[in-house]
Parts: sequence; C-alpha cells; structure tokens
Amino acid sequence: MPLTPTPGNDALDAGMQLTPGTAPASDIDEYINRALDYIAQRTDVPGTPRAIEKGGTGAKTAAAARTNLGVPATGDVALRNALGFLYGVAQLSAHNIGIYRNDGANRTVIRVANNGSQFDEAIVTEGTLPGLMGDTVKTSGGTITGSLFLPNASQAVSGYTVCYINGDGRVSRGASSERYKKFISKIDPAALGDIFPDLYRFQMRQGEPGAWKYGWIAERLAENPHTQPFVVYNEQGAPDSVDFIALLIAQTALLHEWITEDAEQIEMLKQRLDKLEAAQ
Repeated sequence: MPLTPTPGNDALDAGMQLTPGTAPASDIDEYINRALDYIAQRTDVPGTPRAIEKGGTGAKTAAAARTNLGVPATGDVALRNALGFLYGVAQLSAHNIGIYRNDGANRTVIRVANNGSQFDEAIVTEGTLPGLMGDTVKTSGGTITGSLFLPNASQAVSGYTVCYINGDGRVSRGASSERYKKFISKIDPAALGDIFPDLYRFQMRQGEPGAWKYGWIAERLAENPHTQPFVVYNEQGAPDSVDFIALLIAQTALLHEWITEDAEQIEMLKQRLDKLEAAQ
C-alpha cells in the first residue's frame, strides 16, 4: 500500500536521487551505498569540525572560525580590519575607506588607502575643532572675537609700515597712495585753527598702579571744532581714540608754516639791521 505523502520529496529537494521501484534486486546494494554516501556527506564525524563546504567553519574555536571565514575579531584588543587600524567601526573595503574611533586623540577619523599608502582625516566637530586648530589663526584669514596677544612677536628690523585697525575691524597696512583716496585737495595749514590740545597726565584704569602716562583725551578733542576731525568714534558714536598720526602731521605742517613765517621776518629784520649798520 503506497505511503502518504509519497516518500522521497525531501531527498529530491536536497539533490539526491531516488531508488526506482523497478530497479533489479541485484543492484539494491549500490542504491543502499549511495544512500550511505548521502548520509556521510551531511554528517559530521564526532570530534571533527564541520567543513566550510558543508556549511560549517572548519574550526573548533571562535578565533579559528573567524580566521577561516575572514571575519574580523570583535574584542577590544584585536578589533582590527584590512586597513590595519584599531577600533574600526565601519569599512568599505571595495573603496579602501574605513571609519574608526580613537586615533590617539579620541577622535573619529576616516582612513583612506590609495596606491599602497594611507592617510587619516579627522572628522571635525564643534568640540574637536579647537584641538585640531591648535589655537592658531588660519593662514587664509579669520575672525578673532577676543583680544589678540603677541607676547613673543619679533622686532620689525627688515622694513615696516604703520598698522591700522580698519573700520570693519580688519588689521590693515597704511594707505598713503592716492589710489586709495578721492576728493584730494591742498589745504592751508593756517586754516586748521587751534590744533594743539591740552596735554594731560593720567593713569590707565587697568594699568599698573602709579604708572603715569602723558597724552591727549579724546573727549576734550571732540569738544574743540578744530581738533574734533581727529577724534575716532566707536560704534555707539562716543569718542574712543585719537588719530594721532593725522593730528601730528597737521601739527607739523602748521609748525612748518610758523617757522617759515618766522624765518622770513627774521630775514627782514636782518636786512634792516644791516642797512642801519651800514648807514653809521
């Protein structure tokens, strides 16, 4: 009586050949041996690891199995990959790119291998940027929101120019060339008026106690219409500083005017004196 379901379906699905019911009885031993081969192919020998071709690892230990299967170790001590870095968390081997943690500075870094060489690029974050920059200013320029200290600046011995703070905060060189100026016209120094403000003695509020300074006060210059043009104002419109160079240049021009006039008067007096002496 036939069995239900028909035996042999699983064997066919596994790629095994069935024993035909019409086969000669003299061949039964061969069919039995073939069935035994099928069993041996799918059965592990006691104490022997299942081979990789049978779906096993071919190893008795996890470390050996990872080696046979080409799987990286997962322990902290041996967490490595084909690019050769520690603490790897991701790797795109096809493109020789890996991402890993802790490059000696506890940063996330991308390692790229190319033509036998490799280099690391740190992934910059707001927290790691100061460390990467090393508290330095970029060579391409940048904005400093605080004070700039140069305690180790070297002396200007190979040529120098005056340093200015531009109106927008940029540190700038002097701009004496006419290509930087417009509405150029000569002026009479005598028309400048009283451009010699009172000299004051003072101490800086945050300076060394007892250290006296001498100079001008911006507010006092702002009160005089003749010296007011030389006052520098802050963003709130309050007097902040004095354009010392411009004021000194104007004072020099006015002094030169006075000296020239005095020299002319002295020459006239000398000529008159010579005439008086000659008449005696």
